Amino acid sequence: MYPIQCYAGFAMPIKKGKFEIYGFSATVSDPTVDSRLVIVDDTTIADTDVLGKVLILADINSQKVILVNKKGIANVDPYLAEGFSEPIKTRNGTSVLARNLIGGSVCLYVR
Repeated sequence: MYPIQCYAGFAMPIKKGKFEIYGFSATVSDPTVDSRLVIVDDTTIADTDVLGKVLILADINSQKVILVNKKGIANVDPYLAEGFSEPIKTRNGTSVLARNLIGGSVCLYVR
């Protein structure tokens, strides 16, 4: 199990292709404000694309396969994390929506 990384070695939760997701973690930027992480198996990733996309909230409503929709509560959740007992398989690749999370702290653990 390893986090998805860009060529420079930084955590990057967007990736094209088929793989298994075993968990995720993210650090909240401002713990006094609600946070959210949505990971989708994005059918709009083209064959020519290298990565998935960073989505806006309107894009989430049009997605058919939402893999993770984790919401953090203000003054309660300083980070968002989850480990799955069974891996979640992707078919197209992952795109994400991240609200109030520190850039580079979102890790998607795959195999």
